[in-house]
Amino acid sequence: MPFATEHDTLAAIELISVPAGLCALDALVKEAPVHVIFAGDIDPGRFLVVFGGDVASCEASLQRGAAEVPGEVTETLLLPFAHERLRAALHGHLLTSAEAQTRQDALGILQCHTPIAILAAVDRALKAAETQLLRLRFATELGGQGHAVLAGDQHDIEAALIAAETGAPAGTVVQTRRLARPAVETCDAAAQRLGGARALSPLEP
Repeated sequence: MPFATEHDTLAAIELISVPAGLCALDALVKEAPVHVIFAGDIDPGRFLVVFGGDVASCEASLQRGAAEVPGEVTETLLLPFAHERLRAALHGHLLTSAEAQTRQDALGILQCHTPIAILAAVDRALKAAETQLLRLRFATELGGQGHAVLAGDQHDIEAALIAAETGAPAGTVVQTRRLARPAVETCDAAAQRLGGARALSPLEP
């Protein structure tokens, strides 16, 4: 699922409160030309900013945003060469349930305790093997956690999950499970709901 953007760097910063988050957001967008993908409150009462641009701009903005509210940053992330499928997912481009049922033979499920941790884990997984993102959720209604579902051949899913787990920073737990030949009902439940009354996008205001 190709997705073209001018730049391929992603960055994120999570703050302990909405006031701190708005101050950091204002500072980082004024520092360098970056594109804000998401900026809003997340559970439990924190504030998350996800943005993209060239690596120098993202790095400068990330540093400036953190410096604006010292002691109020919970976690940051800088992903140069972020995988194109991760960048596409942040704009709502994901594999559908029907595509997963007809083209893939395994699912890999990941869950982390923070939004930034799941972004990093998904990037490691996608870079390790040829897999597709079926689901990515980390901004709202998740108690501050995040999860993702990958679809692909069994050996690729295995490699992707190993990369997600083993590449995690010290102290970061990446919970994973693999499902071989998932049932139609499982694919339907795992897929992103991008429309309807219960639309669930990766990032919601």
